[in-house]
Amino acid sequence: MTGIDLVHSLSEISESELAPLTEGRSFYVSGPWLRAYENLRAPDVAYVTHRDGAGRLDGLLPLYRQRPGTLAPYDAFGAYLRGAGGFAEADWSPSLVLGQSAAYCNEFLTAAGAEPEAESQIVADLLRAAEEQRTRWGVPATSALYLNREGARQLAAVPGTPQPFICDVECEIDIEWDSWDGYIRYLHSLGRKRSASARRETEEFQAAGYTVSAARLGELLEESNRLFTKLQEKYGDRTSMADRAHYLKILATEADSHSQLFVLRRGAEILGVSLAFLWDDTVYMRQLGLDYERLEGAAEYFNLTIYEPIRFAIDRGYRRVHLGRASYDAKMFRGAKVRPLVGACWSATAEPPSAQTSFAAWNQRRAEAAESGDRQVVMATFGSR
Repeated sequence: MTGIDLVHSLSEISESELAPLTEGRSFYVSGPWLRAYENLRAPDVAYVTHRDGAGRLDGLLPLYRQRPGTLAPYDAFGAYLRGAGGFAEADWSPSLVLGQSAAYCNEFLTAAGAEPEAESQIVADLLRAAEEQRTRWGVPATSALYLNREGARQLAAVPGTPQPFICDVECEIDIEWDSWDGYIRYLHSLGRKRSASARRETEEFQAAGYTVSAARLGELLEESNRLFTKLQEKYGDRTSMADRAHYLKILATEADSHSQLFVLRRGAEILGVSLAFLWDDTVYMRQLGLDYERLEGAAEYFNLTIYEPIRFAIDRGYRRVHLGRASYDAKMFRGAKVRPLVGACWSATAEPPSAQTSFAAWNQRRAEAAESGDRQVVMATFGSR
């Protein structure tokens, strides 16, 4: 007989139990990442645990209570339904957020190797328990957003779940070469302009006298905070340095052994950092900081966020560089493929969004754009987000 329980901290679950559920999955549902965000989101976080008849943990579902004005990208109403019209905010917000509340890459944690029918039952049991917690927390809706291919497959296998919609697309570069020249040849196969651009941008970068070295986040917390803040302020983010320092310190505490900083230097000066996390066979690019006033204008952004991570992945045997959302044109031009991120939401008081004809038509257009792989189509559809 299976057992379902609710715990309020991952400290109640041993690492030896959690690790088999997170192995091979996205870093953004890993133990280090989830523990970091538990520290940031407490007390509005809980976890549904699922155990088999022998008491072994075979399923885990993080739950986050969205309060008004929080978790904005994970507010299904504010991010997707409000603009479509015809949806009442009281039916959809605030919501119970499933899986994770940051990073836009989500899937369900179930035991590796489970038979499809058994996995579907585990996810169904987790969702039912989540609905009970939604009632206890007194929110009107539930949402699972930014599900990657694996998460979308897992949700679709559960009978009765709402029809998903396209939240966005993410960009990844599959490392299918064993040398930098192999990457350049791949770009050339996509178009001569692409390989010529990569050669020019890397040559300009090298001619500017830059070097790139490696470090852990914890080794350069203060410098990283300064540079991240400078970049975010350039684009209108008013998060204080103190708040960002708190966030980075938590990340370093929980996930430093998986962190990888690409540190841009000119001589002894640190002019930029690009933060990645290494998990399984993937380099997850997370955050960039640049001191724009002191740069040479030598394609620093592309080198620090795309070219250097590709070199690193080739040298270290990683099979993928995960670039996430946004800047689709720049990433696709340099060889990234886009993959859809889907979401589903359901309300205790309203029909699923797909029941509205205009929403279904909107979603169909986005699904066609996500599957097209065409840079212009992707930018026209998702570029404003």
